[in-house]
Amino acid sequence: MKKTQLLCASIAFLLLALSVPAQAADPDYAAWNGLLSKYYNPAKGMDYKALKAKDMTTLNALRQRMAAVNVSALSPKEQLAYWINLYNISVVGIVTEKYPVASIRDISTDPVVRLNVFKKASVSRGQGKMSLDEIENEKIRPVFKDARIHFAINCAAASCPPIRPEAYLGSKLDAQLDDQARKFLNGPNGVRMEKKGSTLTIHTTKIMKWFGDDFDKWGGGKVAFLRKYVSPEKQKMIDQAKGKIKLDFDDYSWALNNWVR
Repeated sequence: MKKTQLLCASIAFLLLALSVPAQAADPDYAAWNGLLSKYYNPAKGMDYKALKAKDMTTLNALRQRMAAVNVSALSPKEQLAYWINLYNISVVGIVTEKYPVASIRDISTDPVVRLNVFKKASVSRGQGKMSLDEIENEKIRPVFKDARIHFAINCAAASCPPIRPEAYLGSKLDAQLDDQARKFLNGPNGVRMEKKGSTLTIHTTKIMKWFGDDFDKWGGGKVAFLRKYVSPEKQKMIDQAKGKIKLDFDDYSWALNNWVR
């Protein structure tokens, strides 16, 4: 009798286990982490020359695996991490394919603005392709409504916030995004402050002008967003200004984030 009861209990447990959906999990980003560790330095950029010569096959295989990921099976945070990683991997792939170039804009075919490289369907996804603009402006911004992503996606430009030297993961995404914003805004291309009379001028990245609405709607306002991530000394200067603050946006360099070793 006891054996029969034990057998029935075991079968019931097995059926229950099989009926529970598997937990979502981040895709395997080990290859991306490996490429970053070998060819990327946040302060210097990407060694596109060495990457193209030594690991183009690895990069292309990674892009193919990323194209096959079933995004709908991921949790919301894992989805956002995936789209950020896909964007960064794709930018590196596009530039490396065409390297040597002096700027990602050189890959464009429009002769004036030279930014249609972001509009071309060059990122494989499932059975089709999509553009970098679609990833940023359809898959990321309107869906996740998080201004911090502007310090996470990288456009291969010298003025762009550096690539994080590790893949984004859903399990620690908030901490990673906070860290990215904090490091960039306190770095050499981040925030500088200038006091003239009673007015505090905050010099910061032009990204905050181009995507100003994102910081106003989702980041609590440009100044409030900056205050959250700058150093305590700069926070104090913002507080002492009592609202008499002017924002000045730096020129943007589209020179390639090329690490020449």
